Amino acid sequence: TFLVGADKPYQTIQPTLDLLAPGDTVVVDGDADYPGDIWLRTSGTAESPITIRGERKNGKRPRISGVGTEQWHDMIVLVYANHVIFEGFEVLGDENPDHSGIVTKGDQITIRDVLVRDVRNQGLLATDSESGSLTIDACEFLNNGDGERQHQIYVATDESMYPGAVFRLQNSYIHDSAGGNNVKSRAERNEIYANWIEGAVYHQLDL
Repeated sequence: TFLVGADKPYQTIQPTLDLLAPGDTVVVDGDADYPGDIWLRTSGTAESPITIRGERKNGKRPRISGVGTEQWHDMIVLVYANHVIFEGFEVLGDENPDHSGIVTKGDQITIRDVLVRDVRNQGLLATDSESGSLTIDACEFLNNGDGERQHQIYVATDESMYPGAVFRLQNSYIHDSAGGNNVKSRAERNEIYANWIEGAVYHQLDL
């Protein structure tokens, strides 16, 4: 377990990412701000996933904002790996329509108890290639998107690499978008359970 916080062995999340192996957990103190441009590229396994967890402090999640400066470093969080759990964070966007919130590119990824807000590009994007099953559970998406093509949640799956992949959205609150659809999915299979979805600029659900 890697501990991140002002008085912990690591002050930011980035130094822990190259140290991870299946079964490891990063625990991040809440009620504090951390830099974005987080690229997780190490996979867990079905039996031993990698977990990046924010723990509330004073009732507040840890906040992640900001992107990198290189051509492809235009997202706050990238999960380019399999068998990963990312939970317990607040992801904050900016006014730049080129910057995305969370980008996933892998199989068996779980996003849980995360608030994504004020992202002018895709709030969460699961890419067309190399994306498998994704679960969004107990999350909130607010004021994300822009224009017609940037959405609060935009999901695809790669049917060649991960046939039968499932996008599962459950127990979440997706509301008051700044553009696009609240939920747009090109996944091979969609399972939408027990959510509250309202206030889209265009469609609530586009499947």
